[in-house]
Amino acid sequence: MKNLRLLISIFAGIAFSCTGAHADEVRVLAAGAAKHALERIAPAFERETGHRIVASYDTVGAQRDRVLHGAPGAVADVVILSDPALDRLDQAQQLAVVPRATIGRVVVALAVPADAPAPDISTSGKLRAALLAAQSIAYADPARGATAGSHFATVLDALGLREALQGRITVLPVGLDVITGVAQKRFALGVSQSSEILQHEGVKLAGGLPAPYELATPYAAAMTRDTPVARALLEYLGGRNARDAWRASGFLDPP
Repeated sequence: MKNLRLLISIFAGIAFSCTGAHADEVRVLAAGAAKHALERIAPAFERETGHRIVASYDTVGAQRDRVLHGAPGAVADVVILSDPALDRLDQAQQLAVVPRATIGRVVVALAVPADAPAPDISTSGKLRAALLAAQSIAYADPARGATAGSHFATVLDALGLREALQGRITVLPVGLDVITGVAQKRFALGVSQSSEILQHEGVKLAGGLPAPYELATPYAAAMTRDTPVARALLEYLGGRNARDAWRASGFLDPP
């Protein structure tokens, strides 16, 4: 009887531990470019592991700065950002010493309303002409760390178009605001990452910016603190089960 009670206690402890593990949350700070894919990945991860993803989305720069200005691991367990942002966090010793999970690349691209003709932007000259012909253009705020917005601002200067387009340009907080505005036909052209454009039914991809203005940005996931649940998510994000979701969301294979 004594042994039976001992066995019951052991099994109860194991059951309790498993239940506790299933209740674990993993906090994720992700760039807007990863939003659609992560929302597709999360239900499968949660079913298979019992863990729950609690995610928030913003520009790369805003998410990077949240981690930089907090204590290590205080604001997130896993971050999904561009490689340059992760390099900055690594230099500040804000990442766990664990290999990153490579996700893929996104490109800075133009979007138009779904029922509008897409301009030819296959060369720098054609890009310039398309921008001059557009009645309105929107991009995300470089001051908030928007990768696509920051890059497009430099392209405007390189093309010498900032003054000519000044009255037609609107700067919005994040890329999703840009794409939503294009879908609502408030803007004729929107600049954002390919992954944000391809997943919105109200817009279509006009194409990535041509040479010499193209920009492909690699993304990866990394842990800010080494925990079993964070490791489980990191492995899942870089694994075969998540691969289709990343690709369907506009992420290209790493070179």
